[in-house]
Parts: sequence; structure tokens; C-alpha cells
Amino acid sequence: MSIVRISDAELVSKYVQGHEASLERLVLRHSDALLKRIYSKVQDPDVSQDIHQEAWIKFVQVIKKGEYKEEGKFAPFIHRVVNNLALDHLRKKKRSREISVERCGERVLGVPDERMNAEESALRKQWYLDVEQAVKRLPSDQQEVLYLRMYAGLSFKEIAEETGVGINTALGRNRYALGNLRKILGVGV
Repeated sequence: MSIVRISDAELVSKYVQGHEASLERLVLRHSDALLKRIYSKVQDPDVSQDIHQEAWIKFVQVIKKGEYKEEGKFAPFIHRVVNNLALDHLRKKKRSREISVERCGERVLGVPDERMNAEESALRKQWYLDVEQAVKRLPSDQQEVLYLRMYAGLSFKEIAEETGVGINTALGRNRYALGNLRKILGVGV
């Protein structure tokens, strides 16, 4: 006896008809992949769980409003929802300026904080403030690409997908952003 796997389309259809267990099966089927995808973007397990839950809530809301049209593309739909929610989170985080000197750590200067003396620490903090002010002077499209690359750790392919531009455009914006930062900061000109 072979076990027949019910398709996502059938599960969505059954959920629309009121079978709550179908939603549970969809969640179980897709959760691992969705959580991995979210975590790869936000790098925080708690935020990943929150975004994951919010994605399923949005799906249920779309179903309840009758706005979801099943065309055999449930997986791309739910992945697009989590992508958008993760990007929204990153944008909100960018606006709130939660990025601190501590989070950057030794990635930029290569010197752990505990090995710096007071003067070096003060210089480092001033450098970060100068860089932050310089980034604010960049065009918004360059700021976005720089943020997604440097702080969110996205690849250029992911940046292109998230911003809706081609990969060459994302690469170009990053190159211009770095060049403009060098000019603004007077470094390596």
C-alpha cells in the first residue's frame, strides 16, 4: 500500500472549506524551510519565529477575505510573504538605527573591543558616527543596498530580489555607495 501525499493546493482547498487540520499540515510541511529562510535574513531566532507566525497569520487573513487564488503556487506565495516580512523587519531596524558599535564588533577594524584602550575605543566610536553620518548622505537606493549587504549580510542576488532590480544594478549601487563613502570620508581617494 502506497501513501499518497496530499498536494498543497488540496490542503489549501480543504482549509478554505473549514478543515483546520489542513492548515496545520501546511504549517508542518513548510515550517523548516521558511524558518531557515527567515533566519538567513534576520539572524535572530526569536525574530524568525515572530516573522514565521506573522506569515501564517497573513495567509489566514488572505484566505478569510477570499483574496487567495490557488493556482498550484502555494510554496512560492508563502515564501514571498516571509521574504517581504523579513525585508520589512530589516527596513524597520534600519530606520530605528539599532545597529550599534557593539554589533559591528571586530568585523570592521579587526580588533576586539576588550583589547582597546580608552583612546582607541573613543576613536572607534567616533569613526562609526562619522560613517553613519556619511551613509545618511548617500542616495536612498545606495543606502538600502549598502545596508542589506553590510548589516543584513545578503548576497547580491538576494539584494536584487528584495529590491526588485537586476543583480548588475545591485552591484553597481553598492560600488557607487562605497565610492561615494570614500569621497565623503576622505579615505583612499
